[in-house]
Amino acid sequence: MNKIEGGKIPARQLTAMLALSRIAPFTILFPMITGMEVPQDAWIASLLGMLLSIPFALFVARLGLRFPDKTIIEYSERLLGRYLGKLVGLVLIWYLISVAATTTRAVGDAYTIAIMPETPILVFMVVMVFLAANAARCGLEVVGRLGEHSIWIVLFFLILMFILPFDEMRFKNLAPVLARGFRPVVEPMGTAFSFFSMHIIVLGMILPYLNKPKDAARYSVYAILISGLLMTWLAAVLVAVFGPTVSGLVMPAFSLSRLISIANFLERIEAITMGAWTLSAGINLALFLWASAVGLAQLFGVSRYQPFVYPLGALVVAFGILFYESNVDMQIFFEFRNIGVFSMAVTLGTTAVLYLAALMRGKPSPRMRR
Repeated sequence: MNKIEGGKIPARQLTAMLALSRIAPFTILFPMITGMEVPQDAWIASLLGMLLSIPFALFVARLGLRFPDKTIIEYSERLLGRYLGKLVGLVLIWYLISVAATTTRAVGDAYTIAIMPETPILVFMVVMVFLAANAARCGLEVVGRLGEHSIWIVLFFLILMFILPFDEMRFKNLAPVLARGFRPVVEPMGTAFSFFSMHIIVLGMILPYLNKPKDAARYSVYAILISGLLMTWLAAVLVAVFGPTVSGLVMPAFSLSRLISIANFLERIEAITMGAWTLSAGINLALFLWASAVGLAQLFGVSRYQPFVYPLGALVVAFGILFYESNVDMQIFFEFRNIGVFSMAVTLGTTAVLYLAALMRGKPSPRMRR
């Protein structure tokens, strides 16, 4: 293995980073519930999306364990040959950059819409990416430690947000279940799965840098269960509080935090949601910038990945501005026919091709592993 990244992390930090990466989308926008025909079934879509993601995580981990000392960028070239392998690597790197750009734009929109409408969105995007890039340049160990410590803060914030609006909850809003059958659940379920898959694919970059690569599958499933159950819980709470109107909210989790009132004294503690989305999105960006930079360095045979981080950060900010004209444009992109098809085509398509190539080659020889 080319020692571009010399750090090693324990599997629990993998769980923290993957869980936080998945928490970011639903604390900011929750695209699975926005515009849903039957919002009372959103928790079912979230739960099924989580369950579908578990086999995919096991699939990616099993593929990576055939080459436990190589990233997905490296063994793509081993399996598919120099040119086709590099093409697959470029597709995956472009995908990682696209995810980072979308996350950056979502955070910028959230801040400008929710709390500081007079501040240019570019300010928030640049600050967030700069801080994430600094962490990414320091290596995976630093990002892993940040994730390990941040996950407890985020979980505390989210549990508070789910419990404190109890007086506003009307659980009758969750009925009837599947009133229009299973069809309205299919697209939100696909959207949920696509968000899980985009964060599972980065496992292919992290696996060689685990202290015990064999733990990758188990701890990836832990990350899916943590984030998936939180997402399902939040979906149920949002519907119980807002009823059918929840599908029309731009930022449902933020709207939920504004309802919190304790003894008519402590009210509108939006910092709960802001803290959750800032920490989770920051770790998400740092992880994806690190993965993109390491992938580029391996693709082009460069010995250090750090010089790529800041230029990639600049691209992420630029793409975040150019890809979406407005928050409405982003909401449209988050529909299943857009992000779902795009995400699953890249993640499922590339991993399926690689796994098929691995099966055709048979068990990798010790020489091929090197």
